[in-house]
Amino acid sequence: MYIFQEKEVYELAKDLEKQGEIAYQQKDYRKAKSLFDRALKRYNQLIVLKFLKKDEIENLKKKISTDPILQKVARGYIYYQGKWINEKKLEQLLKEKKRLKQKIEIYLKTAQFFSSISDIENNISIYEDAIKAINDSPFKDDKDIQQLKSQLITKIKELSKKAAEKYKEKGNLKKVAYYYEKLLKLEDFPSPNLKKELFDTYMKIYNEYVSVEEYSKALDVLLKAKSLNVQQQNLDDKLDFILSRVDIDEIQKKNITDPNVYYILAKKAYKRIDIPEAVSFLKKALQLNPNHIQSLLLYGKILYETGKTDEALNIANKVLKLQPDNQIALLLIGDIYLKKNQVEKAISYLEEVKSLPEAQEKLFEAYKNLGFYHLTAGDYNTALKYLEKAQQIKKNPEILKNIAYILFIQKDYDKALELYLEALKLNPELKEDINPKVAKIYLEKAKKSLDEKKPKQALIYYKKALSYTNNPSKIYLQIAKIYEKLGDTKSALIYYQRTKSPETKTKKVSLYLKLADEEYKKGNYFLALKHYQKAISIEPSLKKTLRKRFSQIYTQIANHYYQEGKYSEALKFYKKAIEINPLISEDIEPKIYKLYFLLGKKYYKQGSYKLSLKYLQKAKQKYPDNQEITYYLGQIYFKLGNYQKAREYLEKYAEDNNDAEIVNKLAIIYSKTNNLSKANHYADILIQQGKNLSFAYYIKGKYYYSLKNYDQALKYFLKAETSGHTNPEVYYYIGKIYYYKGKYLRAITYLTQAINKGYKNEDVYHTRALSYLKLKDYRKAINDLSMVLKYNPNNAYAYYLRGKLYYEHGNYVKGEYRKAISDLEKAAAMGIREAERVLNKARRKSGE
Repeated sequence: MYIFQEKEVYELAKDLEKQGEIAYQQKDYRKAKSLFDRALKRYNQLIVLKFLKKDEIENLKKKISTDPILQKVARGYIYYQGKWINEKKLEQLLKEKKRLKQKIEIYLKTAQFFSSISDIENNISIYEDAIKAINDSPFKDDKDIQQLKSQLITKIKELSKKAAEKYKEKGNLKKVAYYYEKLLKLEDFPSPNLKKELFDTYMKIYNEYVSVEEYSKALDVLLKAKSLNVQQQNLDDKLDFILSRVDIDEIQKKNITDPNVYYILAKKAYKRIDIPEAVSFLKKALQLNPNHIQSLLLYGKILYETGKTDEALNIANKVLKLQPDNQIALLLIGDIYLKKNQVEKAISYLEEVKSLPEAQEKLFEAYKNLGFYHLTAGDYNTALKYLEKAQQIKKNPEILKNIAYILFIQKDYDKALELYLEALKLNPELKEDINPKVAKIYLEKAKKSLDEKKPKQALIYYKKALSYTNNPSKIYLQIAKIYEKLGDTKSALIYYQRTKSPETKTKKVSLYLKLADEEYKKGNYFLALKHYQKAISIEPSLKKTLRKRFSQIYTQIANHYYQEGKYSEALKFYKKAIEINPLISEDIEPKIYKLYFLLGKKYYKQGSYKLSLKYLQKAKQKYPDNQEITYYLGQIYFKLGNYQKAREYLEKYAEDNNDAEIVNKLAIIYSKTNNLSKANHYADILIQQGKNLSFAYYIKGKYYYSLKNYDQALKYFLKAETSGHTNPEVYYYIGKIYYYKGKYLRAITYLTQAINKGYKNEDVYHTRALSYLKLKDYRKAINDLSMVLKYNPNNAYAYYLRGKLYYEHGNYVKGEYRKAISDLEKAAAMGIREAERVLNKARRKSGE
């Protein structure tokens, strides 16, 4: 054979060997054995290359002769469905497989679907029997059979879903749950919707059981719902509720595998302080799930509280391995280390959960205790670090005070001050400790400001220090000195005064005098006076020295008041000026008398006549011939009703001033004092002047009436009336004159006008009664006589006249005879003899 042909045979053999290897890897062992045999046969045909490829050929021979799988193939075994089977047996199995397939086809043909629940359930049963037949056969892992099984499962799922929907429509929740459960078991990867549907169904069943108080069944359903792992926030609450209503023995009989149940029971026992029972339940929970976080945490807490800190620490560390960020475990470890007094280690754990309120409080206490410990040890920087951390968690006045103390020692005055004030705000009772330090800080800041030549800033700090010190005297002195340097004498004096130190006496006097002199120059006399008086109160010997200045101030103040029209104040200060310095009286007294006169006029205009009289009389001592003073005095006496004095001053004034007002008043005065001759004289003057004519006519009427010259009197009274005289007395006089003249109707008219205008007295009613009597108007006469008796109950003649009228003209039926007798008895008793005669007649007539 040529070498070229050998090469082709070799390559063919090599290719067969490769294909055999591929078949071997694919577990097609019979094909692999056949390909290996064919390859070896080709190798054996070689001559030259057989020698050259000896190793490759030997390897193939060895593989064929030693490989256990190829040996099985050589012995007639076939690799079928993952097993080595004898060829004859395989033939038998394939026959059985064929029969199984035929059986399944019978199941499929038997199952029918007519949409009713019973049909659906029957079909499901048939398909499940078919699956059971597959599972019981040796071909359950056969790919073809598996495919059939998958089809059956799909059918069952479809029918189960239909059944669930049908039962949902009928409201049979248990059946709905049954078919959803079936679906769930058949699904390799159940959909969230399916789980949610089943979960909701379980919860409805649960609610039904709860409503009829079948709590044990409700618990079973709730646990099924819980096993679905559907997110539901209040599921544990429901479990808690149910577990509190089911007997513990019954719960334990149920062989529950949910560790959460035992955790909840443990939690309830813990709340009842039944620690052994709580531990028992927790151990059951942890048997079911050694990594049940909640149970581990509660167990760790119980161990901690019962003093088993090392065991509790192991539990907490186990939780952290499972959940490195578990805050409760971190908090528990922090608590354990605090209990072990390993504070810094505790802090390292508590800081990881510092957002928790419980951790915050524990951290606060840990920081505070460490801070106080280092502060006592004198390690201020470390103390400050921990105290500041504590303060960041919670504002505590004691901590703020101690931080401030450290900062104070370190001379960080601004921060120290801020914290001291904050501590005081939180707890004012700390002021006894804090106030001296705050005062000292302000004093240090004030001193620094002075060194920096900032006196105004120093003032601010000194004043702030005052609020916190128990010894303000030295601070007052410093403030006073600063104000003095700044030229603020007033403020300096205020603070020098507060020092109450004898050493500052001369300084205070000097400043008061300086301040007084400044105010005097400015014309601020009251302020100057006040400051001079302050200086004298400190140094009384200054009183003599300052006498002249005081008189000048009083004079200036008086002048000021005089210009403003404040005469009383001016008078007071002029008098003070003379009192302190009599040498100036010659200059001041004219002003004083002038003020008396001005005050007299002022009070006269205000209607204060007695005060006016007082000042005008004083003014008259200096100016006895002053006509204006004479005028006002006359007017005042007139208004006060002292007509004698009024006449004296007004006549004196009238000697040079014959004006109508004075003449009028003199006429009034003489009229009121019944000197009608003089009154008539002044009335004539008024008539000559053409002034106050109605009044002048009235006076002349009175004058002639007094002379019983009724014609002249009537003439002037009528002139007074027509010229507008308003005194109702005019009507009285006119009425009276007409009565005398026998003109009774006119008399009544004028007398009535007098009464209507307010002129009401005994005589006017008496005259009108007599006029009515003359006119035989007895009833009106009786009425007026009654008015006479009202004004004068002792008028005997009025009783007589009224009694006589009752007797002669009274109404017997109305009992006026008795009135007549009563009036006549009174008149007779008062001495009217004629009344006795009429009385006897009246008695006889009345039958008494």
